[in-house]
Amino acid sequence: VPLSSETYWEVALDTFTINGASVSNVKKAVLDTGTSLLAGPTAEVKKIAALVGAKPFFLNPNEFTIDCSKISSLPDIVLTFGGQTFTLTGADYTINVENVECLFGMAGIDVPAPAGPLWILGDVFIRKFYTAFDYGNKRLGFAPVA
Repeated sequence: VPLSSETYWEVALDTFTINGASVSNVKKAVLDTGTSLLAGPTAEVKKIAALVGAKPFFLNPNEFTIDCSKISSLPDIVLTFGGQTFTLTGADYTINVENVECLFGMAGIDVPAPAGPLWILGDVFIRKFYTAFDYGNKRLGFAPVA
């Protein structure tokens, strides 16, 4: 997938959907090994969290918890960039802490222009899709993690 900007590992985000419906107007995504979650505009993250039944975490309203018993029934999140489709299941985008507490693997962060708005695809994405950072050819490569 070609980089859309060399300033960061940025790609053009074509679509971000749940149940076939768009849940984001943002057109940029960056891949970041230093970010644990998926992070995006606060207003969009709050809408997505409500859509999947996640509740604000009392210590930080930009992070969310989710009922562990509902993970298997959560809708898929589908991202498309570079003509490729990447699907994250409920198990992929939640962090299950020994079935005691489950965290929604998404947090709100508002990156100001000109860099943002954007989505940061951190470990939640990279755990499922091996990511090759090819600076020489100014592109990213992806493969499902075995």
